[in-house]
Amino acid sequence: MFMDSIISDSNSIFKFLKQLDLDLFLSKPQFNHVNQFLNLMIQENYQGKISAVKHCHRTSFGRFLTDSPWDEEAISHQIQTYVLSCIYQRSYQTQQPIYVMVDDTTCVKTKPSSRATHPIQGCSWHFSHLHHQHVYGHQFVALMLQCEDLILPYQIIPYEKEKQSKIELVRRALMELPKPPYKGYVLADSWYTCEALLQTAKQVGFHYLGAIKTNRIILPKGYRPNGIQLKQFAKTLSLHDLDLVTVGSERYYTYLYKGRIRGGHVVQIILSWPQTAPLEEKALRCFMSHDLKMSAKQLLKHYTKRWPIEIFFREVKQNFGMGNYQIRTLQGIKRLMLMIQFVYLYLKRITLNNRCLGDSLRQCQRKQKQELVKLIYHKAQKGVELKTIFEELKIA
Repeated sequence: MFMDSIISDSNSIFKFLKQLDLDLFLSKPQFNHVNQFLNLMIQENYQGKISAVKHCHRTSFGRFLTDSPWDEEAISHQIQTYVLSCIYQRSYQTQQPIYVMVDDTTCVKTKPSSRATHPIQGCSWHFSHLHHQHVYGHQFVALMLQCEDLILPYQIIPYEKEKQSKIELVRRALMELPKPPYKGYVLADSWYTCEALLQTAKQVGFHYLGAIKTNRIILPKGYRPNGIQLKQFAKTLSLHDLDLVTVGSERYYTYLYKGRIRGGHVVQIILSWPQTAPLEEKALRCFMSHDLKMSAKQLLKHYTKRWPIEIFFREVKQNFGMGNYQIRTLQGIKRLMLMIQFVYLYLKRITLNNRCLGDSLRQCQRKQKQELVKLIYHKAQKGVELKTIFEELKIA
């Protein structure tokens, strides 16, 4: 194919997919579809339209995503194995902890008419943090792994309400993780902090560290057996009870509660306020961990490691069509998520000096354009007719 002759450097997507042994799970035409499509995603900031595909007719690629007989579960397992290898190797080398970031994002779709014969599969009503209301569409649960500056997507899973809850979905994913070589932390927001994930994280050798809602019941002395909500407990505190800590460039007033919560677990809970709004109820943020040896500053510092998953969602929606895809079958959508993981992993693989994904993407786009100009230049030098070059570029 023409694109193969353009991408000739040692960091080509073709060679990256070969290193992942993807050719063991796909036929030669299927492998070519993946290779060409990932190059397209990098070239043009793919926005989710099948009509953008140029290496074949759009219906051929549509069938590849929706009907072609290839095992996306096996390929997903290959991605997970690759990510685990990269992250755990980095942890062994640096003796730094592994972070497992958990979050979800919603992709809004138009609710079809009741007479629609082919509605988009897997759509439902989900609460959107961005819109602050329930919206119609797909919701994806993602797990990312991090060790130091290396941050990679481990799984992107469409949430299907009728099959299992998001808690059960995350619990099963956590159960497959190896024990971290040193320390490990599961980071999640208040929607995921529950006894089931607390127990699962502990079972696989990770500490759970999550935000919790301020109406959570704690059981300090003097408030048993019924307990008291965190926001009510905060009203019993004075400024003298708080410690001022610095996390990064920000300063926070904190109070450390170590004790029991409902369910009988002994945990640490940090009550935190910005320095500019001490003891204000609306400014209160609470975080919980069952690592009882952490200070308030350490706990807050660890929790800031969760932010890259928010950046990941923004980047893949802006650059790789996660928010605007036009695929109707759930299987096709799952396979598109694999493509997004592949292109993200490829760009992270060639990222140097902590360069952001956008910089890596633009670097690849410049390089591909340079290779294209070089190829046209060399063909012209050899006397290849302009008409032939146009035909090879598929712009005749």
